[in-house]
Amino acid sequence: MALYTLPTELIHAISTHLELRDHLFLCRASSRMQMICVKRIYRVLDLKSPVQLLQCFKTIIARPKAATSVRELSIRFYCPDYTLKSFHTMLRSAAARMENLLVISVRDTALLRSISDIAFVRLTDCSIPLSLDSYPFLGRNPTIEYVALLSLPSQTEFLSNIQPIRMPKLEHFVGPECAVYAVVPYAPVSTLSIWWMALEYSRGLTAAASSKAELCELVNAVSFWDPALPRAIAKHTPRIQSLHIRGLLLSGLTPDKENFLSAIDDVLSSLTCLVELVVWDDTPPIDSIGDAFESEFDRIRKWGDICPTLIFASLTRTWARFGVLWLPERSGTETEWIECLKWLIKKALNRRQSPSCYCAVVADLEKGFHLVGSDEMQVLADAAVRGEALPAFDLLVKEDGRPMIVFPSDS
Repeated sequence: MALYTLPTELIHAISTHLELRDHLFLCRASSRMQMICVKRIYRVLDLKSPVQLLQCFKTIIARPKAATSVRELSIRFYCPDYTLKSFHTMLRSAAARMENLLVISVRDTALLRSISDIAFVRLTDCSIPLSLDSYPFLGRNPTIEYVALLSLPSQTEFLSNIQPIRMPKLEHFVGPECAVYAVVPYAPVSTLSIWWMALEYSRGLTAAASSKAELCELVNAVSFWDPALPRAIAKHTPRIQSLHIRGLLLSGLTPDKENFLSAIDDVLSSLTCLVELVVWDDTPPIDSIGDAFESEFDRIRKWGDICPTLIFASLTRTWARFGVLWLPERSGTETEWIECLKWLIKKALNRRQSPSCYCAVVADLEKGFHLVGSDEMQVLADAAVRGEALPAFDLLVKEDGRPMIVFPSDS
């Protein structure tokens, strides 16, 4: 049985698993196959050169079925200086025909200018450069739910006094602080990523707090560690659930970073809904047990004590709260990971606490590390309850990846 004789629904299902070259081949089989395959061929357009754009958009203009098939459009290149007016006319003409477009990504301001007055009635996701054409484009497309505005530091000064535009469906915004003032007010933004350039924390976070929805996730990109930022976050957005602060081109536990972390210590109690806290830069993860690892462990525990709602925290590595314990994610070599587990087991059991607390510690260790060997774990806990030194023990990794407690006499 020839493929083109199958039911249309079945051909559609098969076509989702085919490569582009297969679709192009099947287009020659019959007019019916061509109609079906065109939808798949033009569904996602990823254009990497002006020549590719011209070839593709000529077809879009000539064939309405191809135009209405486009769901995602990505133009990755920057417009060469030698492009003619006819190039931009063709771009605009083809884009205006994409009435079912859902996602658009454009890097170049000249290309954005060519389509800035088009309304895509179904558009939900948008990544565009920050320019004077960005805001008219966003204003004409109120269906957008995700916006990423790409910018350079030099652009923010002349774009900082734009009047707010209404985006009634916007939920996720990524961009510099100057754009927050224009886009976030009146919008139901729940996830916000800010690139701090002018460091106008109060103004930017006041705009963030004016979101019509509860702001749940706040991501910050900074070029230096300024203790004023955590204080401004606690003042203006105290109910955030997830806080990420990324130090760009920064590394190491410098005095500036230590002051910044101390500022976080001071304001954590004000963040009453915080579940996740991430402060990271280019510092590599600490895999070996030493003063730096223990210092990070103590910092994470301190954060957990200050903020009882906190479940996940990250500095050079990610930690998760399991009951009364903070346990790190698995990283490094298997030997380093085993040493880390042994250190944490000893650390947890050597703390002076009541017998009932030891039971909770044992349960949390077994759950958090997927430990095998409840009886062996209980031997260690019983020694801790009696105030004795813990028996010598080791950890072996089973075939399924779970660590198992063993004593020297058992191995």
